[in-house]
Amino acid sequence: GASCMTDFSGVAAEGETPVNPYSLLEAVNRSSDTAHTAWLIFLGLMTYLMVAVAGVTHRDFLVEKPVALPILQVDIPQAQFFQFAPILLVLLHLGVVAQLVLVARKTLEFDKSIRLLETSPRRTHPLRLELHNFFFVQGIAGPQRSAVMGAFLHAMSWLTLVILPVVLILYIQVVFLPYHSVTITWTHRIALLVDVAMLVSIGVFLSRAETSFFKAFWRTVASHPISVFITASVLGVVSVFSFFVATVPGEAMDVAARRLLGQDANQHTESSRRFRSGFLLPFWSSGERNGPLFGLFHRNLVVTDTDLVVDKDVTAGEPSLNLRGRDLRYAKLDRSDLHQADLTGANLNDASFDGADLRDAWMHCADLNELLLTEDRKLAVCTSAVRADFSRANLTGARLTGIDARYARFEAAKMDEAQLTYAILIGAGFSSASVQKADFTGGVQAQGVNFLVANVQGSDFTGAQVQFADFSSASMQGATFDYAHLQSAIMRGANLEASSLLRAKLQGADMSDAIIAGTDMRWAAIWESKPPNGDPTGLADLSDLDFSPITKDERETLQSTLNRIDAPRLRRQVADAMKPLMTPAGGGAGWAESKVGYQWRDLQQDAYSSADVSADYRARLTTYLTTMMCRPTWRNGSIATGIARRAQSPLFRGSASEVYLTLKQKSCPASTSMSVKLMADVLSATDLAEPAPAPVPAPQPVAQDPAVAAPGVTP
Repeated sequence: GASCMTDFSGVAAEGETPVNPYSLLEAVNRSSDTAHTAWLIFLGLMTYLMVAVAGVTHRDFLVEKPVALPILQVDIPQAQFFQFAPILLVLLHLGVVAQLVLVARKTLEFDKSIRLLETSPRRTHPLRLELHNFFFVQGIAGPQRSAVMGAFLHAMSWLTLVILPVVLILYIQVVFLPYHSVTITWTHRIALLVDVAMLVSIGVFLSRAETSFFKAFWRTVASHPISVFITASVLGVVSVFSFFVATVPGEAMDVAARRLLGQDANQHTESSRRFRSGFLLPFWSSGERNGPLFGLFHRNLVVTDTDLVVDKDVTAGEPSLNLRGRDLRYAKLDRSDLHQADLTGANLNDASFDGADLRDAWMHCADLNELLLTEDRKLAVCTSAVRADFSRANLTGARLTGIDARYARFEAAKMDEAQLTYAILIGAGFSSASVQKADFTGGVQAQGVNFLVANVQGSDFTGAQVQFADFSSASMQGATFDYAHLQSAIMRGANLEASSLLRAKLQGADMSDAIIAGTDMRWAAIWESKPPNGDPTGLADLSDLDFSPITKDERETLQSTLNRIDAPRLRRQVADAMKPLMTPAGGGAGWAESKVGYQWRDLQQDAYSSADVSADYRARLTTYLTTMMCRPTWRNGSIATGIARRAQSPLFRGSASEVYLTLKQKSCPASTSMSVKLMADVLSATDLAEPAPAPVPAPQPVAQDPAVAAPGVTP
C-alpha cells in the first residue's frame, strides 16, 4: 500500500493535489449506493407510469373514467393525471441525472487516480474489484471486461437514463391524444423539451470530468461520435414527432405541419382524408378514416360496438352520460349505445356514429336565448356536427335544436320526432331515412339537403330554407311546408298527400309526377316551376296560386342564402339550379302564359271548382283527412300529427273539431301515439274555429270529458 501511494505521489501533475484512490473508493461506493437506490426508484416509477397509462382505454377517455393507480388503489381524475405525470417524471429524472453527475465526477477521478497505479492500458488494478456493483460506476471505472459486457453496461446507462424517460413522455402524449386537449398536449411537449434540454446540458457531464459545458460537449463528440449521433437522432426524432406528428386535429401545430407538407388544412376531400383522420404523415397512415400510425396509435377516439349506457341507471328526462362540450372530432363511435347521452355543445365534426343508438340524445345549444338573440352558435355553445356520419343511427326523439350539421350524413337513420329547430343542415343527406314527426321549424337552413326516398310523414318544415333540396320519391304525407322556401327544390314523384304548402315559395321547383291529393297549396309562388299530377279526389286546394315573377328583393335574398353555402361544389350546383330565377324577369313575366303556366292553370281550374268553402267540400276534406290519419298503416301517428298541425291553422278548410274528436277515439290506431301538447293545441284551435256553444242553464255537477266538452261539437 505504501509503495502504491509513493508511486501515485511521484507521478502527480505539478500543482495538483494527489488523490488517494483508497479513500476515494469509499466516497464513490457511498455515493453509488445512494444513486443506485434513486435509479431503482426512478425505474420503478417509469414502469408504474407506463402500466397506469397503458391501462387507460379509449372508452375510459370517452367517459372520463379516473385513472386507477396500480397497487395503491387510488383513483386520480384523468385530466390531472395526464397533465402532471410527465412533470413529475421530468423532476425525478432531473434529480437522478444530477445525482449521477456527482457520482460520475467522483468515479472519473477514481478512475484517473487508479490508472496512475496501473502498468498497462488494461484496467487490472485489484482496487477496481472493490467498486460498488452499480452498473453506472462499473461502466466508468470497473475492471477490464469483454467488449460485449462493456457495451451492455454503457447501453444500460444510455437506455434507462436518456432514451426511456424521453420515450415515456412521448408515449404518455400519444396515448392521451384521442382526448383532444390542446393544453395538456402542450404540457407534454414542454415537459419533453425540458427533459431533452436537461439531458443535453447536464448529460455530457456523465462521462466527462470537465467543468466547462462546451469542453465536455466537444470532447464527448470527439471521443464517442457514433453514440452522440445516435442520441441526437433519437432525441431529434422524438421531438419532431411530438410537435409535428402527434398533434390534435386542427390545432396550430397540426395546421403548420400540413402546410409544410403542402396540404390545405381546411381540405376535406377523399384524397386528403388520411391527412385529417389518422396521423399526419401519409406514408405511415393507413389511409382509413381513423387510420392508426404503425397500426398502434390513434389520435382520435375509437369506441365501437360498446354499450356505454347501463339501462338500469337511466332516468327518464335525465342524461345517461355527460359528454357536454367534449371535443369528439373524428371520433369513431359506430354501433355504440349512447342513448339519452348529453352531447350539448360538443364538437362532433367528422365523427362517425354509423348505426349508433342516440335515442333521446341531447345535441343542442346550452343557451338557446343567446342563439335567438345573436345567432352566434359559439356564444350559445351549440353542438357542431359538420360532416359527421349518422348513417343508420337511431336518433328517435333526439334534441338537435341549433345543431350545425352541414354536410352530415343521416342516410337510413331513424329520426322520428327529432327536434331540429334552428339547425343548419346545408348539404346534409337524409336519403332513405325515417324522419317522421320531426320538427324543422325556426328557419332551418337546409339548402341542398337530400331527402331522396325518405319518409318525412308529418314533419314540420314551416318557414324552412330548403332551396334545391331533393325530395324525389319521398313520402311526405301530412308534412307541413307552410311559408317554406323551396325554390329549385326537386320533388319529382314525391307523395304530398294531405300535406300543407300554404304560401310556400316553389319558384323553379320540379313537382313532376308528385301526388297532391288533399294538399293545401293556396297562395304558393310557382313561377318557373313544373306542375304535379292532377288530384283525382278533387280535394287539393290550389286557389290563389302566385304566378308572378320573382322580385328583385327575392333575388337578393336568394343570393345571400347562396353565399352561406361554403362548399364550392354544392354552391355551384345550387347556383346552376337557381340560374333561371336569378336572371332579371324581363320577358320572363310571360312564363304564366307559357305551356307549363297553362298546365298549372288547368290544375288550378280543376281543383278550384271544388275548393270553395262549401259545406260539401268541407265535409269531404274532413272525411278524407280523418280516414287517412286513422289507417292502421299510420298507427305511429305520423300522418295524424301532420293533419292535427294543419287543423290548428285558422285557414284550415276542414273541421278541426272532427279531427280532434276522431283522434280521441280508441278506434283510431293513431290515437295512442299523439302527444298531449299537440292534442291540447288542436283543442284550442277548435275553440277559435267553431262558434261558442249556447250557455248551459244549470251547472253540471259531474266533470265532462274534454272531448265531449269541446265547443261547438255535439257529443
